[in-house]
Amino acid sequence: MDEKLAAPGWTLDELSSLAEARLSELGLLDAALDGRVAKAADPRTVRYYQSLGILDRPLSYEGHKARYGPRHLLQLLAVKLLQRERLPLADIQEKLYGRSDAELEALLGSAKTSPAKEETAKVPLSILREVTLMPGLKLVADERWAPGDDPDRLVAAFLAALAALQERD
Repeated sequence: MDEKLAAPGWTLDELSSLAEARLSELGLLDAALDGRVAKAADPRTVRYYQSLGILDRPLSYEGHKARYGPRHLLQLLAVKLLQRERLPLADIQEKLYGRSDAELEALLGSAKTSPAKEETAKVPLSILREVTLMPGLKLVADERWAPGDDPDRLVAAFLAALAALQERD
């Protein structure tokens, strides 16, 4: 890390700004996320991660202002990297617990050297719900499907599908 990043004592706003700049350098701000996860970490998010134990407690306090150091930046960047891989916070917490600074840096280094992840992030994601009606018969619904107002039409479509399945015998 350069000299500016090695000097501890950043405020919460400074830590958030540094993290955003570093995420941009790593190409992680451009990554497509699903809308539930912010691309960068604002001060409120940093405090939330601290409350969960994902980020260490501040180095010190000056009055009411917390001070953060390079390790906090590494932890924050690692969280955002793992969120990009769609890991929930509980899994991220478990994965990062007890990691040394060198291990966090290695994890972040892998973000630069894996172009396959970037390609994968651009593939459209579709979430399906599946219900087993009976052995050998499943109903699969795309996340975009909504029941609608016409249950008779749905029943008719289902009966037509059953008839089509029976015709193959």
